[in-house]
Amino acid sequence: MDRAFDLNIDESGCARLVFDLPGAKVNKLTMRTLDEIEGIVDSLRGMTAVRALSIFSRKRDVFIAGADIDEIAGITDAQQGAEKAAYGQKIIDGIATLPFPTIAVINGACLGGGLELALACDYRIATDNVKTTIGLPEVTLGIIPGFGGTQRLPRLIGLKRSLPLILTGKPVDGRRALKCGLVDACVPNEFLEEKVADFVQGVLKGNGLHAHQQRQTHGLKNFLLERNAVGRGLFLYLAKKQIAKKVKSDYPAPYTAIDVIRRTYGLPLDKGLAIEAEEFGKLVSGEVSRNLIKLFYTREKMKKDRGVRQDISYPPLNAAGVLGAGVMGGGISWLFTKADIPVRLKDLDWHAIQRGFQTVSGIYAKLKKLRKFDAREINLRMHRLTGGIDYRGFSGLDFVLEAVVEDPAVKASVYSELEGVVSENAIIATNTSTLPISELGESLKHPERFIGMHFFNPANRMPLVEVIPGDRTAPETTAAVVDLAKRLGKTPIVVKSAPGFLVNRLLLPYLNEAFHLLSEDRTAQQIDKAIYEFGMPMGPLRLVDEIGIDVSYKAARILNKAYGSRMDPAPIFADIYETKSLTGKNGGKGIYLYGDGEKNLSPEFIEIYERHTATGERVEMPDSERTIRERLLLTMINEASRCLSEGIIESPDYLDMALIMGTGFPAFRGGLLRYADKIGIDKIIKTLQAFEQKYGMRFQPSEYLMELSRNQSEFYA
Repeated sequence: MDRAFDLNIDESGCARLVFDLPGAKVNKLTMRTLDEIEGIVDSLRGMTAVRALSIFSRKRDVFIAGADIDEIAGITDAQQGAEKAAYGQKIIDGIATLPFPTIAVINGACLGGGLELALACDYRIATDNVKTTIGLPEVTLGIIPGFGGTQRLPRLIGLKRSLPLILTGKPVDGRRALKCGLVDACVPNEFLEEKVADFVQGVLKGNGLHAHQQRQTHGLKNFLLERNAVGRGLFLYLAKKQIAKKVKSDYPAPYTAIDVIRRTYGLPLDKGLAIEAEEFGKLVSGEVSRNLIKLFYTREKMKKDRGVRQDISYPPLNAAGVLGAGVMGGGISWLFTKADIPVRLKDLDWHAIQRGFQTVSGIYAKLKKLRKFDAREINLRMHRLTGGIDYRGFSGLDFVLEAVVEDPAVKASVYSELEGVVSENAIIATNTSTLPISELGESLKHPERFIGMHFFNPANRMPLVEVIPGDRTAPETTAAVVDLAKRLGKTPIVVKSAPGFLVNRLLLPYLNEAFHLLSEDRTAQQIDKAIYEFGMPMGPLRLVDEIGIDVSYKAARILNKAYGSRMDPAPIFADIYETKSLTGKNGGKGIYLYGDGEKNLSPEFIEIYERHTATGERVEMPDSERTIRERLLLTMINEASRCLSEGIIESPDYLDMALIMGTGFPAFRGGLLRYADKIGIDKIIKTLQAFEQKYGMRFQPSEYLMELSRNQSEFYA
């Protein structure tokens, strides 16, 4: 059996332990590697000649990526989870109790169990390598650190600095790790060996290298906030309130982490570790963690997905253009500048170009306040952006994205102009949200280089991009655009060309059903509350305001034309759209009023609502909140099954990830189709058939659902 660790001891008594997990791209703490660490630590304990131990990684850009996710996913109950955590704690604690100084040398990713191992060392050295990321991402998997992270990190750097790392899962780079006291030095990557040798000699000479860490956990402010029970209790209470603003209680991990720290702060380490292991076991065996781990696997699969099955090559896209300087065009242009890709922005007049530039600079201004970018970095990136009202500068571009109005005739005119100025090798993409790519590409001379690239609003924040090849799109074009989306920091999902593609095809019927519910005397607040409490970031009617009433209704009409009567817009939806004064959040009022922090219903909407509910027959809805959820969510599930049947999306896991990233479907539920499997296919069909009898054919179960039922199968068979 190949060993993962290589131990060498030089003549001066300095030991060097190098981690290189066989057959893997990254180092992971598996049960097998923990066993090996235990044996090495036991042997070192008896070596009186050893004066210091440095722990390195032979993997490029990775120290230790964390525990083995496969082993975590294999935990079946709370007791097993607690026992595995306790075993890992015991092995890592062996490093902490070695009778000589230990130094973790971090050059690359040091996450989860990797950081917990490093925390057990006496010292930590990080590099300025851009790939050096240090953190505890366990909460993103629905668990807490289980190898001592909730205990050692607060003891090392204090509550104020440790809680953001534990509760958000966001890592820091080497420089920030040094600033917060997480590491003792941040050294140039190129001179790592020399710097480590100097550091070890300084440790052996007793040069007081922990002085800056002591400053992090001492002083009056630290005493008031952390080192007395009243201040500590207040601090943790406020931390919980801050988390509650960002994370719903459906995600228990950060709340459990706060509770564990509250219960263990000041206890002996062994007692704190026991409580951490017990709570880890409860979380890791729960449904939320299992769902989040499954989504982690899907994300990892998508990272490797090139968008095409063929092994093909394509030239990189290094210069871009954006047509349309509106909110979407400006947001997309910002993405290019952030990725250091020169971008040329075009619109019909200079006022529009100015607004586009303001959109880009406005995004950077917000990020500067958050200290994500400094003035120098912003200045460099803003110089990547140029603009104009003609096609000058477009002849040398590799890629042009059209983001003009959703009118096929207008788009065709733009493509005709564009093909006259760009090279034959340049890719032309459209940001359309609903129009079929194959139809839009019919007017092009070179449809093989035409593709859909649908960003979601706001483009700078929404992680999903739908990549939509047309019937004649070349696979090289698809692969190049998938790669470009990843360079822009997005998650691309390739979907088939059809009206609405995937996300909007599922979203619009869901939004439309909310308007049908309004017509039946359900209030906007009732409908939105039922879905918000299910776990969505907002209710469907508030979402319509966010998207824009005009945009939502026009998209609904496109889908209605394509898919027929099951997508007929609700009459109240049409009336709200016809009231041109109601535009949504951007216009200050839609279904709700906006401004001065108030979000009451708008008077114009109330008038329309009362008119429709006064003339319509009230439909009795027993267990109203449950029925609201069922009508809205089963509408989406039914349409999702049709998308799978038609090959719009490759697999259920990709569909689920698309809705999580594109609509905010609650990740703790595992995705729409995993949620459907939990309900049960037969129960879904029975409920849809009951709705069909009462409300009409839009609820008719799809043939795909019926086939699943006949085969006694599920979406995730």
